[in-house]
Formats: sequence, C-alpha cells, structure tokens
Amino acid sequence: MTEGTINTNEAKREYAQLLHLHTRILRKLKEIREHLIAPGTLEIVSAIRRRTGANPDGALSEITTAVEQALLALKLSEAQIRDEVMEDVEQPDVEGVANLPATLARFLAERRDMPGFTHQVLHDENRGWIILWKEYTQTGSVRGSGQFYERPYAWIDE
Repeated sequence: MTEGTINTNEAKREYAQLLHLHTRILRKLKEIREHLIAPGTLEIVSAIRRRTGANPDGALSEITTAVEQALLALKLSEAQIRDEVMEDVEQPDVEGVANLPATLARFLAERRDMPGFTHQVLHDENRGWIILWKEYTQTGSVRGSGQFYERPYAWIDE
C-alpha cells in the first residue's frame, strides 16, 4: 500500500478493536462504581467515622463522581466511533434475508467487508434468525468464531 492511502478494511478492524476496548473499560468502570456505592463500602466508611472521627466519605464521593464522569465520557466516545463506523452502512442489507433484525444486520454490516470474515444466516422456528460467523487470519487460521440469535432464550419458554 502506498503512503497516504487509507485501507478501509484495516480502519474498520481498528474501529472494532477500539469499540471492544471501550466495552472492556466500561465494564470495569461500572464494576468499580458498584464497589464504591456498595453497602459494604458504606459500612466500612461508617466504621472508620465511628472509630477515628475522620470522614473519608468526602473523598469517596469525589472518586465516585470522577468514575461516573469517566463512564459518560467513554459512552460519548463510543457513540462517536459507532457513528464513524456506521456512516457508510446506514441501511444494512443482507442478501436473501428480507427481515433481519437491526442488531444482527448491523453486526454483519460492520464486518462483512473485512478480509477473512465469513458468515451464514439461518432461520430457526424458535430462535428466529441465527448468524454463524468465522473470521480467519491472513495465514488461514481461525481468529474468532461464534453465533448470534435473534431470540437466544426462546427455547426456555417451551
């Protein structure tokens, strides 16, 4: 590739990796926030206040506020990234499937142009649309694979 040209497949892959990183960070920040506001943490703060007279609650609330601000900033950043990725694929269209749900269609639209990505769309009476996918590396080994269902827990109702 010559310098100055953009490989859209690489850019989409990098966006997908960045979104995955956002998801992992978001999960960790939510876990931290839950620990900060948990009843056990509040009991520890109360015990410290009773025993020492110090009030660590102020610092704890500042930390909680900072974590919540980080969560908000992360969500805004993720929305901007999704807008960049989805800019070219506003109406995802899957050949042979007229009524694929938006979430499944978006998954395919984000990845179908990536090198090494293969998929198969099936329909099940109970679970609805099913996407079976695999992603191969340039050497031919499987990088990742999985399946998505329109209604993953539909079989439980029976």
